[in-house]
Amino acid sequence: MTAGKAVWGIDLGQCALKAIRLQPGENGVDAVDYVYIEHPKILSQPDVDRAGLVAEVMRKLLDQHDLTKETLLVGVPGQHTLARFSKLPPVDKKKIPDIVQYEAQQQIPFDMDEVIWDYQTFTSAEGETEVGIFAMRRELLRNHLHFVANFNLEPAGVQSGPLALYNALKYDGLVGDEPIAILDIGTQNADLIVAEGGSLWTRNIPIGGNAFTEALSKTFKVSFRKAENLKRDAAKSKYARQIFQAMRPVFADLVAEVQRSIGFFTSSRRGVKLTKLLAMGSAFKLPGLQKFLQQNLGMDVIRPSAFNKLNVSGVANAPQLVDQLMSFGVAYGLALQGLEAASITSNLLPPEIAKQVVWRRKTPWFYGAAACLVLAALIVWGRNYRDSSVIEAAKAQTPAPNWSPVYAETDKTQINPLVEPKATVVVNGGPQGATPVERANTVIAAARHMDEVLSKLQTINDPLISEAKLVGDLYVQRPVWPAILRMIHAALPRENELNEAMRKGPEAYLKLISSNPETHARAKRKQVFITSLKAQYSTDVMSDYRQRKAAAKGNQPVSPSPTATPEETQTAPAQPGFVVTLTGQTPNADGYEFLKRYFFANLERAKDKEAYVAEYYWVGGGPL
Repeated sequence: MTAGKAVWGIDLGQCALKAIRLQPGENGVDAVDYVYIEHPKILSQPDVDRAGLVAEVMRKLLDQHDLTKETLLVGVPGQHTLARFSKLPPVDKKKIPDIVQYEAQQQIPFDMDEVIWDYQTFTSAEGETEVGIFAMRRELLRNHLHFVANFNLEPAGVQSGPLALYNALKYDGLVGDEPIAILDIGTQNADLIVAEGGSLWTRNIPIGGNAFTEALSKTFKVSFRKAENLKRDAAKSKYARQIFQAMRPVFADLVAEVQRSIGFFTSSRRGVKLTKLLAMGSAFKLPGLQKFLQQNLGMDVIRPSAFNKLNVSGVANAPQLVDQLMSFGVAYGLALQGLEAASITSNLLPPEIAKQVVWRRKTPWFYGAAACLVLAALIVWGRNYRDSSVIEAAKAQTPAPNWSPVYAETDKTQINPLVEPKATVVVNGGPQGATPVERANTVIAAARHMDEVLSKLQTINDPLISEAKLVGDLYVQRPVWPAILRMIHAALPRENELNEAMRKGPEAYLKLISSNPETHARAKRKQVFITSLKAQYSTDVMSDYRQRKAAAKGNQPVSPSPTATPEETQTAPAQPGFVVTLTGQTPNADGYEFLKRYFFANLERAKDKEAYVAEYYWVGGGPL
């Protein structure tokens, strides 16, 4: 749970807007504020301006609270969302997202571009992994989020009502590891949630509080509004028995739907027996409903009276909140998810809105970073300006010497500039001057003068040097390199049959090997593959070669080529040449001994009129 953070959970229902603001507390969470605003009319009634009524309650909410900088999580109705559950095969966790992606494409009956979806994995005590896939059509989600978008509010998350309620009950300890059913009766629909250990299952039932109201309206032949008032006051009415009898058919339909749903669940979960049902929602204030369900379902129907881990003592009008608290289950669960205290963390927030929220939260940091950069630049610029001002002031007080190159009397064309003797005195004898600035000026002047002389010399001589080097390089390697390559190529062992098959292509190569695996076994092949050839030109090639040879410590030596004895190579005058380094591979199992017997022996016999091998050395190698 994020300490010091406060989050709003907003549940826009058909009858009322319920919102609660929570922050972490000592033994759970503390309610900081809450809002309960009832609509003038039920939104599901015919001929109701839904958009206008929603805008009205939102204005009332924002008149009382500034939510522009608050963290908000918004709930969406369970009947508008799709929930699918399936067990996954035992696979590596890294592969689960790919499997879920495929499963979602199979389970969601819409084009994937038309929906926003997310998933949650559940692990049973036996180690089995189950995935819940939750989706909602973009169009429905966009219509539902209009009530916050129209007021420039950006939610941090969107969660389905049944899942938010499960999060609240799970966090509060009302749902544990034992199998339990939860029935939340709303205005239009009821949500049935079955929790078992760490997993859950949900189903939407199309029977809600309106069904009871319509039954009363039809029985007593009164308007929908009067029937709604009858329903709300039924517990205190002297006609409670008649009201119950009028609603009894709806009770029976509700029981039948719950029994059918529980039967479907238990048929797929062998050995699971449900004995308890949590009753949530204002509909359970109706007289006789709780008892009717208990008798007909054969289960203990429990109606919680409070949330154990929600502290409401610090809220204004706390008694009113306590009286309505069990209607805040969805809002409670939404706020818990914002505090990172929820079991189900799936989020149906569209990616485009999520990006806006992230960037908006980062905006203050961007401004802060920009301000720091500007401040740092101003500090550096100010210091440089100050230092430059001091230096320029010192220069103005004590002018620096200004020396020019000198030329010998015989250098009539002035192509050989010389250093001014005064600058030489400064370089050899040290700085001169009465003050530190004067001494620094003499050193700077001497350095600039030396650089000017050097630049003039380079300007005159560099083109001549480059031209001479270019002409020389044209002739160094021209006749030698073809000879070197011919000698190396001629020294390579020949496997004519394999080489011919290799030239024909991979199929011919494999066919030849398959025809006689013993003869053409990899470890017996007399093949050498040169992977790289590096050469270094040297004016004293043998001296350079001996230095490289001495550096290769611990490697097996190869006998020097008979073309030059060791004594000759040690005492011979300096001669130009190339130190050639070959890197390669061989499949032959004998490794070095094979190379010595075939490749190195062939090199010993290799000669060319343009070049010869004076000496060579085994640098080293090993198995790949």
